[in-house]
Amino acid sequence: MTQKISRSLVLPLLLILTGIFSYLTIRHNWNFEIASYSIFVLVSIYILIFERIIPLKQEWKPQNDTIWVDIKHFVFSVAIMDSFGKTVALTVVLYLQERYFDPFKAWEELPLVFVYIIANVIGEFLPYLYHLISHKGKENSYVSLFLWRIHAIHHLPTSLNLFKTNWIHPINMFLNTILKITPILFLGFTKEVVFLVGVTHVVVAYISHANIITKRTLLDYLIVTPQIHHFHHSIKMAEAKNFGNTIPFWDLIFGTYYNRKGTVDKVGVVTTINSTYPSHKKYREQLLFPLRTITGCCK
Repeated sequence: MTQKISRSLVLPLLLILTGIFSYLTIRHNWNFEIASYSIFVLVSIYILIFERIIPLKQEWKPQNDTIWVDIKHFVFSVAIMDSFGKTVALTVVLYLQERYFDPFKAWEELPLVFVYIIANVIGEFLPYLYHLISHKGKENSYVSLFLWRIHAIHHLPTSLNLFKTNWIHPINMFLNTILKITPILFLGFTKEVVFLVGVTHVVVAYISHANIITKRTLLDYLIVTPQIHHFHHSIKMAEAKNFGNTIPFWDLIFGTYYNRKGTVDKVGVVTTINSTYPSHKKYREQLLFPLRTITGCCK
């Protein structure tokens, strides 16, 4: 009975708690950076607790033999490249606005909730396209294969949990960040909206990779839930869809949405005679993997 209640409430409760925290941050004019880091810590603790209470698969629990790789991915991709991407995006937008365009001011006259929804939809479009294209991996195209090898690092793990969220190649993280934040900044959304979009991205990114059991609900059509994102990591190509990072809006529009009863069977990458992937335990191999495109393509 307790597990059934937990499965039903784990996701809505997290959204409510982080929503209240975000609302209080804006209402009381708390520091956005400190609030963002605080929410990240709280979300991490929340997920770790529920991964022990209602794990989807026991074999997906964090393993000691890859903990240093987990840490390196967090430091170099999440901590460094995400910040670098935001800095570059802000620099480019400010340069363009100062010389060619005036910031768009109309958002300030609209309800915050409405603007927040619009910002998420706009901010998701370019990352969605990039994500979709990255999965093509055409062996006769240097660009296509390079993009896949960058993104393939995120799909290397054969398990999903809080720590595997961070398994992203630094180039992948940089491109994701700059493609998401640049349109939002360029269109002149307020700092409050940018803060809310950022919080949403953190919450959804980590909960969608969590090793927890959830129920199929209406939320599967509103945000990227564990239910639908686990399928994205499936080794079955028919299930490996759902390219949205935080909301499935563009998946629903372009027909790349996938969901069904039950849960994913196995996750990871499909290894063939013509495709070999770096070791799970060797971060340096993963970092250099995309550079092998020059020797591994178009023969």
